[in-house]
Amino acid sequence: MARHISGMFRRADRVNASAGTRVRLVLEERGRESSATLLELGMSDLLLAAVPVPALGTRLTVAITLTERYIEFELTGMVSWHRDGHFGVSFDYLSARQTYALVLAIDLLSSAADAALPAPAEFVRR
Repeated sequence: MARHISGMFRRADRVNASAGTRVRLVLEERGRESSATLLELGMSDLLLAAVPVPALGTRLTVAITLTERYIEFELTGMVSWHRDGHFGVSFDYLSARQTYALVLAIDLLSSAADAALPAPAEFVRR
């Protein structure tokens, strides 16, 4: 559970990233950089799409940049699963600064997704 800015607790499932959000990957064993598309972001893991997909157990650093909000941070973790060009990264221990950036990014992405939904029709009182 993450604390919402209102002070109330809310469930923190993964949220969808904005279409085309790119991240930079640094594979630790080779020091090689590549890029991937961020699909979903959560408090303990994320979902990415890339070609080629890193092997299971690969340790990597994911550098996330949300350019529209000027947020940039890095998370370290390990590839925990992959299938059909998609793969999941489970995070290592997060510092307070990384946790703050992650909660802020999730909040911004979920707010953007909520704003994109059509407004419910209002009832007209006669």
